[in-house]
Amino acid sequence: MTNAPAQFANLRAPDPVSLFLQAIAFHEKGQLQEAQRLYEAVLTADERHFDSLYRLGTIRLQYARFEEAARLFRRVVEIDEKSAEGHHSLAFALTGLQRIDPAITHYHRALLLKPGFAEAHNNLGHALQMSGRLEEAIAEYKAALAFKPDYAEAQNNLGNVLHLLGRNEEAMAEYERAIALKPDYAEPHWNMGNALRALDRAEDAVGHYERAIAIRADYAEAHNSLGNALCALDRPAEAIGHYERALAINPEYADAYINLGEALRGLG
Repeated sequence: MTNAPAQFANLRAPDPVSLFLQAIAFHEKGQLQEAQRLYEAVLTADERHFDSLYRLGTIRLQYARFEEAARLFRRVVEIDEKSAEGHHSLAFALTGLQRIDPAITHYHRALLLKPGFAEAHNNLGHALQMSGRLEEAIAEYKAALAFKPDYAEAQNNLGNVLHLLGRNEEAMAEYERAIALKPDYAEPHWNMGNALRALDRAEDAVGHYERAIAIRADYAEAHNSLGNALCALDRPAEAIGHYERALAINPEYADAYINLGEALRGLG
């Protein structure tokens, strides 16, 4: 057998540590395709590399590839069953798959391991809300805010549960707090508009829908809701433009088609 040429004698395949460090650099720059390719290369060399499994799972979540993310996070908690972040991320992926009961179990595991985990309280609240356990959801959102008082998302979510319970004045107070904490947060403006509409205050709702759209131009739900508020104010010609915008953003938005049809019918 002949020896390798001298110029190639010292070349070696990159070691997993080097690959992992390169992957982190790409990940932190937002270059997710490159990062996940390198995390996968690390896992080819070491299938139990905890941090690569976890970080690759977070990228799968960003792409809403929940089934793949769940598989990765299951491996994470098999390697370290005391990883609160691993149980939390697995629960988040399971929630995305509408597997609410096992998600709730893993959120509870995360909180047993890390009681002050505000994000886990918030996301457990969301899972409980999805399962119709609204009073329990309120308790979790309040727990999240107790540990993290500037948590605008939890404040907004708390408002949503109160709105579902018909407690719209209380909901509006939570949305106002969320907006104060994070002025460029579109969702509480949309939700505030919905609460105002529920109280037959369409004129006031219009301003919040417009603010939500100013923050996030591609907010199809806010365009649709603004159209509804304008129709309630007998301004269907203006509403039509917002329904059409909602459909341009999301061509499969069934409610916007129905509402557009009603507005056109109103104009004869």
